Amino acid sequence: MRPVLVKRRTPFLAVYALRYRCRPLSTSTALRIAPRRTTDFNSGFTSSYDPNEEGRGPMFSKNTIGVPQFYPRDLKKGVDEYVVGQDRAKKTISSVIFNHYQNVRRRQYQEEQERKREERLMRQTIARDRNIRERDIHPVEDEFPGHNDSIHSMHQALQRVEHKVDFYLPEDTSRAPIVKIDKSNLLLIGPTGVGKTYILETLSKKINVPFTICDCNSFTQAGYIGQDVETCIERLLIESNYDVRATEQGIVVLDEFDKIAKRETMNGRDVSGEGVQQALLKLVEGTKVTINVKDNRSASSSRSASPITTNYTGSSSTSGPQPTPPPTGKVDQYTIDTSNILFVMCGAFVGLDKTILNRVSKSSMGFGSEIRSRTTTDNKPDLSPELFSHLPHQPSNTSDTSSLTALDLTAPEDLQRFGFIPELIGRVHNIVALSPLSRSDLLRILTEPRNSLVAQYTALFQTYPSNLFFTQKALEAIAERAEKAQTGARALKMEMERVLAEAMFDAPTHYVLVTEAAVRGREKVGYWGKDGRLEVERLIREEDGLGGVPGQDADAGAREIVSDLGGYREAGQSGA
Repeated sequence: MRPVLVKRRTPFLAVYALRYRCRPLSTSTALRIAPRRTTDFNSGFTSSYDPNEEGRGPMFSKNTIGVPQFYPRDLKKGVDEYVVGQDRAKKTISSVIFNHYQNVRRRQYQEEQERKREERLMRQTIARDRNIRERDIHPVEDEFPGHNDSIHSMHQALQRVEHKVDFYLPEDTSRAPIVKIDKSNLLLIGPTGVGKTYILETLSKKINVPFTICDCNSFTQAGYIGQDVETCIERLLIESNYDVRATEQGIVVLDEFDKIAKRETMNGRDVSGEGVQQALLKLVEGTKVTINVKDNRSASSSRSASPITTNYTGSSSTSGPQPTPPPTGKVDQYTIDTSNILFVMCGAFVGLDKTILNRVSKSSMGFGSEIRSRTTTDNKPDLSPELFSHLPHQPSNTSDTSSLTALDLTAPEDLQRFGFIPELIGRVHNIVALSPLSRSDLLRILTEPRNSLVAQYTALFQTYPSNLFFTQKALEAIAERAEKAQTGARALKMEMERVLAEAMFDAPTHYVLVTEAAVRGREKVGYWGKDGRLEVERLIREEDGLGGVPGQDADAGAREIVSDLGGYREAGQSGA
């Protein structure tokens, strides 16, 4: 009979003690793994807080860009203090400038939100990597200390080998798509002297945006004598004090834009017309332009330190000090993105009104046809009010078309016939026509604006010192003569210089009075000394009829004149 072997059962704790009897008890691993953070963000409090994290709910879904500091009506109100008339043009220009300003604010807000989002994602990535490093500790580290670094580097090497270039970038569905607002370029059409450039200059002072005006007469195609179209971007960069970000949000005014229309040339190549239009296509649409700016500060300092001597004797001897060439400064390159630069084109477009009349007017041939004038210089054409019904910012009385001209009906096809390529016309989204100045507008320009001509010449005569006065009929005569010149508000300056030429030469005289007869050349401008105050008051009342109008208080008019003369007398005696 075989012996029965009875196995003795060893307790589990004894086996565990025999197996790990040479290894001391360590709690460092347990303490290091203890403060683990769960990856389930729906489990409640996670002991982490991000101050830039966007909330949810109706309170966080509203617009946070902020209320604008001004609106188009505020811009127009500021322009009305300097520019008379042109209400339709001022409303459209103010709206375009305001939308450009709002687009700048919106982009700044989106850039700030994108920066905060990237910072938040970076913080989350750093925290996630730290948690992974604390949780994923290799078991060999406990058996053989120091091997964790080698294993970690091995994993990184494998990840670099397995990394593939992904040419497809999937769309981030967690983010709402950003709406990009394109710019709206502007074209201003009107005769000379109606305030096209002056309105833009006044608006540029109301907003903190770089602004520059460039003349298109000097533009030529690249490679020919003249200036390239990129010169306007360089001037805008100078206006913004070499701030690239501010330059990319500025306004460029292309004055004399009608001078780059296509012309018939002998050699068949129009380098200052169609060639410039082709160069403006990408610049107006949006492209990246590299501007090279030469820094002459070091060169100027060196020239001032060592003066240049020049030998004017004409001798061929090389003895004596020779002029040294100035050192060349370094060249800085700036890359400007023109996608968000607003372009405003201005021009007189002489002859465009005839092209428009040929398109919109009825035929004057045959029985029962209407006879219409083809010119807008002397006789204004009779255009139906229905032709202007589509125009914005019309007066309340739609039947009154006295302030509207044929240029208000400008269409892209008319500009093509004038000599512009359709690609450039399609990049102009607003076409605004300015009406010619009437006699009443010229009279208002003399006195109403904050920087009126009467105020300018009055301040100039105060520096002599002299006190300058105009009668109301004298101002009306100046406006009448300026209207015949057909050069707009610039004719007023010419008339004022003609009338006051002798008074400026004969200065100083205490009182200077310009009457209607002096403006029309029938008599000279009147001069009086310190005791001629009463005589000046009498002549003003007689010519303007302040004392002979029934129902008018002559004493009130006299008191008004006396008070004005007293103020000018005080300014003259103080040496202002």
